[in-house]
Amino acid sequence: MIGKVVRGNDVGGLLRYLYGPGRANEHTNPHLVAAWDDGVVADGASGKHLWLKRLTALLEQPLATLDHRPSPSVWHCPLRTAPGDRALTDAEWADVAAEVLHQTGLAPRGDASGCRWVAVRHADDHIHLAVTLARQDGRRARTAHDYARLGAACRTVEERYGLTVTPARDRTAVKRPTRAESEKAARLGLSETSRQQLRHQVRRAALSTSELTTFVEQLQRAGIAVRLRHSEVDSSVVTGYAVADPAHRTSAGDLVWFGGGKLAPQLSLPRLVQSWAHGTYRSSSLGRRSRLGLVPQLRAAAATARALERGDAGAGLAAAVEGSLRVLRRAR
Repeated sequence: MIGKVVRGNDVGGLLRYLYGPGRANEHTNPHLVAAWDDGVVADGASGKHLWLKRLTALLEQPLATLDHRPSPSVWHCPLRTAPGDRALTDAEWADVAAEVLHQTGLAPRGDASGCRWVAVRHADDHIHLAVTLARQDGRRARTAHDYARLGAACRTVEERYGLTVTPARDRTAVKRPTRAESEKAARLGLSETSRQQLRHQVRRAALSTSELTTFVEQLQRAGIAVRLRHSEVDSSVVTGYAVADPAHRTSAGDLVWFGGGKLAPQLSLPRLVQSWAHGTYRSSSLGRRSRLGLVPQLRAAAATARALERGDAGAGLAAAVEGSLRVLRRAR
């Protein structure tokens, strides 16, 4: 299960969006599956305009008791099952919502003074949690480490309901394309965004070399623009890099640059240098039979990387890429 945290200040606007048609009429049968008060769920099946105004006011009441309204004041969390998972029932989604809010500490089970919240479902495979960041006992809600705690809650419900297990949140996940990037790719008739295409090319260059100069040369030969970042203390030291595809530009004609770490955490320059340093094997240390024996390992590592990337489970991709780098170094 994949969860995402979005912070904002307009709970009314969020509710209107969740109960509306969506940006492309993708919202079907929007309805509450759970809330901080069971009575709210019983009253809110229709999502009528006046009811949404009343729900907004109820959610905001705890915020009014604080000396200063926090910003952000709204915690929004979409939760989605993986492709191929069975459709959860409303009751199961209600339990998922309660577990997430329990483990994040926003509304622990049995704590009547927790934050007010609602869980809205408008599709088979996901719900949205909307939480106002003020407890009902007059204290501010604490959101420290909420992303990691959300990941732990997702692992819990995956096991509970037999869902696809996603990798632990170790901050190595590949960033998903933004809506703007996806829409631009669709307009151009492309199956991937510029960021995704660059990620593939940078990874191929990283896998086939063991030092920065050759890495840059390979990217440039592939038609990729490369820009190095130098230390402000010692200009001879390279501290990072960015890449751009000359075929993808802004409306003003400027290149769109992506730092290595923005393509994938494992593609930042420090991570690449570390991987190259750990892969300093020479073919002289291995016989031909040993090198041939490594081929299946390399193929398996590459297949794992591709499968993980297709599923947006980038957290495990880092280990697969590092494994591929090590195998390549040994096979040279």
